[in-house]
Amino acid sequence: MSSTVLKLTNFEAGMEVSADQFASADFQGPYIYERVQGRLVVMSPAGPEHRQVSRPFRLELGGYWHAHTDVVDEVDIEGWVATSADDDRIPDICVYLVAGRSHETVPQRVPEIIFEFVSQDRTDQERDYIDKRKEYYGIGVREYVIVDRFKQAVLVLTHSDLGDFEEAWLPSSGVYTSPLLPGFSVPLVEVFAAKK
Repeated sequence: MSSTVLKLTNFEAGMEVSADQFASADFQGPYIYERVQGRLVVMSPAGPEHRQVSRPFRLELGGYWHAHTDVVDEVDIEGWVATSADDDRIPDICVYLVAGRSHETVPQRVPEIIFEFVSQDRTDQERDYIDKRKEYYGIGVREYVIVDRFKQAVLVLTHSDLGDFEEAWLPSSGVYTSPLLPGFSVPLVEVFAAKK
């Protein structure tokens, strides 16, 4: 392992980066960095619309974690998950459960629940709906939640043994709940209120 810290900016998008280099890099804010097939992907930071849609989830998850430390071990905003030897993802929200893989450490520790909030760019949408879906299923994420302000809906993907997630769409009038978080709920009218 090299002792030189790699300094990365938005201009380095596409360059080859090893797992060790990524783990020890000095990243230039406010950009968000992921590593896909061994190459650096640079993304813009979350804008106001993105943050507005994620706010009800962030608020409720923080309160739930505080009240249920026997269920939730950690809620991580822009967490870090290694989905393979060549891929490092930064999900919008990671939820780690007490009964989960608490003996592992980030980035190898797999969150039981991951939330992604869809951005406007088509590349970002494909990343959430296609690429990350495959990767998150492959590492055993139990529930993957895609919140789409453009469709005014939430796609809840639940891990199954059939080779892919089982899908359930929630409309903007619905309520998000999860069997992994007993008693937790987010009315989606609160999530999409600013978009109507």
